[in-house]
Amino acid sequence: MWSLETLERKFDLERELVIGLADSLSALRFLYERIGSDSGGQFRAGRIVIMGFISHIHHLLAGGLQALEVGNGPVWSACVRGLMETIGACVMISERPPTVVNHLEYVKPGKLRAAAERGQPGIAGDIRRLDRIVHPGSGAIYAGSKVIDAGASIRRIQFRFALSPPEPSEGRNGVIMLANLAGMLVQRLEELSSRKEILSAGELIMAGAELQREGT
Repeated sequence: MWSLETLERKFDLERELVIGLADSLSALRFLYERIGSDSGGQFRAGRIVIMGFISHIHHLLAGGLQALEVGNGPVWSACVRGLMETIGACVMISERPPTVVNHLEYVKPGKLRAAAERGQPGIAGDIRRLDRIVHPGSGAIYAGSKVIDAGASIRRIQFRFALSPPEPSEGRNGVIMLANLAGMLVQRLEELSSRKEILSAGELIMAGAELQREGT
């Protein structure tokens, strides 16, 4: 099981970064409990969508940190892309609040990524550059290989099977990306959750529900 203290030592993370990430995780829990507690037991589509996003983000952040600790680059990449798409969903809802109900159904990833780029210009390029944590080549097929002597006339390639822990600098960059995405999402979700027209949008999905609080 990952811990921020373990990652801090393993990847030589600044204490401020670790504290910021911990604060973001705590903020997500606070938001989830506040939105659930303020419902009066009446959960409309908009409220369920926002609570669902918060829970999903928490899982993706935890999954990304776990993946970095054990060296599972493809899982880290999938978590980061999921976080980016959630930013896109927040941007779309902010632009047109009534569309929050659309996110109870499938929304094409391309639309989510385009919206994320509108809201956070350059985010897609940042993620593409950091995908080198996963594979040094042009696709997932190179996930188990690493180029050696890239400047030589005939490149040497080292093949590796199974999990491969990232170099400290790569792991550090991976954590920084997760921390940045967490901060962006907390800010956007705090804004969305303060708008009654979003939480009260759509039909009543469930009534009389209670929020169950569990340990982290």
